[in-house]
Amino acid sequence: MIVVDTTVWADWFNGINTPQIHHLRRALEEGDVGVTPLILTEVLQGFRADRAFARARAVLVRLPILALDIDGHVAAAQLFRSLRRKGVTVRGAVDCIIAQTCIAIGAELLSADRDFEVIARHTRLRLRPIAGRGGRSVEAPAAAPSRLAVTARQE
Repeated sequence: MIVVDTTVWADWFNGINTPQIHHLRRALEEGDVGVTPLILTEVLQGFRADRAFARARAVLVRLPILALDIDGHVAAAQLFRSLRRKGVTVRGAVDCIIAQTCIAIGAELLSADRDFEVIARHTRLRLRPIAGRGGRSVEAPAAAPSRLAVTARQE
């Protein structure tokens, strides 16, 4: 399973060709893409035109929705705190929730956001390897595993 971050979806919907888009297209063809509720919200709020919003919604709601339960959100807060103790600045809770979701299900994150590279260096977050980027993760002790609600939505 691959979780695709907001910036990659934005490029895809805007027709911008990046190395991440190649991976997204292949993962969509293979049916190997999931989305978190936060990413879905971030992507959809970026559309100004109703038609583009409806098109994006139709694509995204058909993907498996990957949502943390309460224990998962606690683990995301622990992740944030752990990174802060190591001197790592994370801009907000959203990145930690996305990272913890990926960690909880063992999914790779496809992102162009350098903040996730920093998180991956200090956690078990796995980034989808992209040419020109290591895409590596460093194994580190993680918070207690959390349960994850995975639902497939149909329109």
